[in-house]
Amino acid sequence: MVLTHYTKNHGEEAREGEMLSHESQELLLSLPKERGWRTSYLYKYQGFWCQPMEIQAIVSFQKHFLACDTDVVLATIPKSGTTGLKALAFAIVNRKRFPISNNHPLLSYNPHDLVPFFEYKLYANEQLPALSNFPQPRLFGTHVPFASLANPIN
Repeated sequence: MVLTHYTKNHGEEAREGEMLSHESQELLLSLPKERGWRTSYLYKYQGFWCQPMEIQAIVSFQKHFLACDTDVVLATIPKSGTTGLKALAFAIVNRKRFPISNNHPLLSYNPHDLVPFFEYKLYANEQLPALSNFPQPRLFGTHVPFASLANPIN
């Protein structure tokens, strides 16, 4: 039995490429690739297998992110408790700003909205976020391996 419902066709593959910048498309041509399961292909970038849109966001993040000494970056692997870790970190870092109450942000917002991912939210789709507007200390999440994080992060 062939599960064609779950496979991508060439039209979907072309649309994926159209969403990428010219620079990202050129980069992908130089990278090893294998069939993907959420996208047509996964590409080996800086030693790890990534989706095309992730690579574009990682490149943008590496070029533009300027770390502050007070930044907190939660670097996790997928499915390792990231949502709970983000909620806990947000509650601890903001315990004076948001005392326990019925209108605490964690009661109304998903932890992924309160502690955004670099590659899936902030730098996705060629965005350049206004990070200077974030309250200090700034909280961020990422599934990007440490070796691929921007230089000022340690």
